[in-house]
Amino acid sequence: MKANDDYRNDEFDDADDEEILDLGLAAFYEEMDERSCREFDEAVERDRRRAERAHIEDLRAVGRMQRDARRRPLPSYDGDIPLAVRDEFLHYHVQLCFEHEYTDAYIRNLVMQACRTVCAAVEVMRARQTGNSLAKYVKPECIERIEMMRSVLAGNPNLLPEPVLKMRYAPVMPRLVHAMMLNEGTLEISIHISLGATPHCGNMRLVRQGARWVCDMMDLG
Repeated sequence: MKANDDYRNDEFDDADDEEILDLGLAAFYEEMDERSCREFDEAVERDRRRAERAHIEDLRAVGRMQRDARRRPLPSYDGDIPLAVRDEFLHYHVQLCFEHEYTDAYIRNLVMQACRTVCAAVEVMRARQTGNSLAKYVKPECIERIEMMRSVLAGNPNLLPEPVLKMRYAPVMPRLVHAMMLNEGTLEISIHISLGATPHCGNMRLVRQGARWVCDMMDLG
């Protein structure tokens, strides 16, 4: 600390507030001819006006940020959906990234669709349902990846790790949904499910096609 104190004392304590930062431009200016001086002055004036405009734009940007900060928070939706198991509930939180008003029922139905889609996807992985059962709410390329996972689960049980084996038979139950609606046509979801007593996390994205929301990405781990 003392070294830093000495540095400040040596360099700045006696500084003159009126001192001009001289980069050698004064002597350079004196050596220029009349035309060069004029061009130099014009360039300096352009830079000054450009700096003034930039300063004005900065002030406007600060004003916009201050106005935005005073706006009310963006809408969000929270709720609990009772599950078929006694005294079990699914909690959800949906945050909007834009100003819009949805009914609670609309958001609730959207969350329930996402949960049904995930549970149905697990059943397809277990070969208890066909991929065609997902066709209404899942895009074809996403169904292909789910069916690929089904081929993995269908392998020799002696070669599969225990967590993978549990995915073949343990009951699936959604527990928690956190979602963010980026715009009126994109909803990104983080969903927590349990397979038996084992918790799992998954991600999915719903995109709006006409009047329907369709899953175009799903990742269950």
